[in-house]
Amino acid sequence: MPELGEKIRWFIEEVVQNIVGLDLALFFQAHPSIFDTVPGIASRVARPPEEIQEALDRLAAAKILEVHELGAGRYKCYSLRRTDDVWRLLCRLSELYLDDPAARREIIKTLVRRHERKTDSSAQEETAGGEN
Repeated sequence: MPELGEKIRWFIEEVVQNIVGLDLALFFQAHPSIFDTVPGIASRVARPPEEIQEALDRLAAAKILEVHELGAGRYKCYSLRRTDDVWRLLCRLSELYLDDPAARREIIKTLVRRHERKTDSSAQEETAGGEN
């Protein structure tokens, strides 16, 4: 089993969280000069805007992306935060995911386990709520 490393594992579990987040993290690593709105980024990654908004917000909250408000707040653009730490993190994620099949499997398994935990937790909350 490949060793993802503590920082990468944290990033996958807490920030990336799902395949959409993974796609966006890899997208910004591959296109570090992108400065675009949610609809523009959605078009580039072939996903609906409403599907990527939450992942963009997580990446911004983790200080991977910067958010720029333009037009008196009418437009919100996202860009990659230009620090060595961010770049190293995204390059390592890309290297593991794209170049190491065993690491890719581990990343996907981590995302699936996270999804299953979230689904189980939601089902338990619904069951507990229905007993009242």
